[in-house]
Amino acid sequence: MKHTPILLLTLVAASASAAVGGSGLNYDRLGLGYSTDDSRNTVALAGSAQLGDSGFIASGSYGDVSADFKGFSGTEVTYGLAYKFSVGSGDLSIGYSYAQGQYSYVDESAAAVGAGEEKGFGIEYRQAISSNIEFSLGYQRVKSSGIGIGVADTDGDGDLDTVAGVDESLNNSVINVGVRYNVSQNFDISLNYAFKKDEVGGNKFGISAGYSF
Repeated sequence: MKHTPILLLTLVAASASAAVGGSGLNYDRLGLGYSTDDSRNTVALAGSAQLGDSGFIASGSYGDVSADFKGFSGTEVTYGLAYKFSVGSGDLSIGYSYAQGQYSYVDESAAAVGAGEEKGFGIEYRQAISSNIEFSLGYQRVKSSGIGIGVADTDGDGDLDTVAGVDESLNNSVINVGVRYNVSQNFDISLNYAFKKDEVGGNKFGISAGYSF
């Protein structure tokens, strides 16, 4: 069953004949968005652009990260490169993504810093189902890794003790479902939901407003 997302996307693509004039979907976009999962909340500025008529799409984002408890903060930066081709009335894209985060936590009795990264390969199908509405369905295989170190009063003597660093890595399969409503030719509202393992924050919901150019 673990291959079901890939098979589903393959069937979606195979069910449509190749488009002669292309899908007409726009990939030149700047957006401001908010996302949340079980471990953190992120406000991010993101952008993407198609590189001429090559079919390649470059993307990136910068996000400010917070959590439901005081003292935690961080930043995340992502980069991506994908190649897309028209399939029927939509586009199928295959790409690579890289994300890096820096985090810190400080309160009265502890302080910690950490860093993490994610590397992923994925496939996504995107299609317009009306003049205003688009949908997307994607599957991504992601490797997450991170390390952290801190100080805390672990024995109750009032002195801060060094807590050994932890280096962890985890492979994760992510399924993304998205819907975009084009308010006008240039402005849109987009919703996204990602199914992820609990160990990497659990399922994630995102909403963004974008400007296409």
